[in-house]
Amino acid sequence: MNLFRITLLLAAGGVLTACALPNPYSSAPAPVRPVGPGSTQPAPPLTLPPPPPPVIELPEAPVAPLPEVRSANLERLVDGLAGRLKNSAAINEVQGVVLLDDIGNQAGSPVDTRGLTERLRAGLGGSLNFADGATVSSLRQQLAYQGGRADMAALVRLGKQSGADYLLSTTLTRNGGGTSLQGQLMELSSGEVLWSDRVSER
Repeated sequence: MNLFRITLLLAAGGVLTACALPNPYSSAPAPVRPVGPGSTQPAPPLTLPPPPPPVIELPEAPVAPLPEVRSANLERLVDGLAGRLKNSAAINEVQGVVLLDDIGNQAGSPVDTRGLTERLRAGLGGSLNFADGATVSSLRQQLAYQGGRADMAALVRLGKQSGADYLLSTTLTRNGGGTSLQGQLMELSSGEVLWSDRVSER
């Protein structure tokens, strides 16, 4: 009888002990331990900086055009170059027809080169015998030109076809703050440069 009571008491104690244990399938939240001052806190989430605004490349400012060359200055250059040629020793060696090429404009601004060429022709008219203008104009239309101006080989052909023995070519350029006009007189048969000079004006 005592053995039965002992067994019954043990069984009842085991049931009570099992009831006191937490139910692993219970929906009650797990106990939370408060964070103390000495405990480590999780780092805040990283935030990326906003992307930089797109860079818009603006076009470069256009280059300012060169100031227009004054006509009076150009006329003085033409007259000065004509005077240099008339006073040179080379003028006495010219014994035939001269082809006068239009003044080449490398000054970077609009210039009436045709009018200046005619002024140069008039200034040298008493010293040189120029090829007929109408014949030269007709032949120019039959020759190949580069950039609106004939190259030297085409000018030599033009001179020979027009019956000229010499070629007088001139070029207008910028010279610092001023302008320069350079002239060259060449014998077409030999290619020898008989005269070359430059006049400048600010």
